[in-house]
Amino acid sequence: MGVMRLFLAMLATLPWLSAATAGVSDDDVTVDYRNGIYTARLSARIVVPPTVALAVLTDFDRMAAFMPGLTHSQVVERNGNVYRIVQRGKARFGPFSQNYESERRIEVVDASRILSRSLGGSARRMESEMRIHAADGGTRLDYRLELEPEVWLPSSLASNFLQHELAEQFNALGNEMLRRASGQAAKSDKAIPNSP
Repeated sequence: MGVMRLFLAMLATLPWLSAATAGVSDDDVTVDYRNGIYTARLSARIVVPPTVALAVLTDFDRMAAFMPGLTHSQVVERNGNVYRIVQRGKARFGPFSQNYESERRIEVVDASRILSRSLGGSARRMESEMRIHAADGGTRLDYRLELEPEVWLPSSLASNFLQHELAEQFNALGNEMLRRASGQAAKSDKAIPNSP
């Protein structure tokens, strides 16, 4: 497998658990490379209740309907707040594309943290944490990812691609959160009887 194909497959194992408001740019994602490990960070705020944000972030069985490139997402095992999920799709970067499959262990802690760890894929190690905070009438999401590739890759290429992929995923999840919050508001409005 060529370096680019291996890199696309490795990045495809990134957690599809990330979210932010629509309008996140690549520059909103910071990526550091040190001693073979990429660390990515992103903080964003979205005007939805934390319960809506959490519902979208943990909707693994329906995630393929709203995440770009994801064709299959399934919970294969669940024990309380710990999930084992399998996902398949196609990662794209410019003219390159690569099919992928990933398996991860995901734990939801006190409805305010989501921890993810790769169980299989092209990365030597991948771990992430999403923190969910109520803030200013909405939700603030603080995301951190650590990724150690199986093989060395040019850090500038990997950093740019990682920024782009995370921004795209965050936008898709943020848009789904806004859509669901809007649907809840519409249902609530219908439930209020008209005044005489």
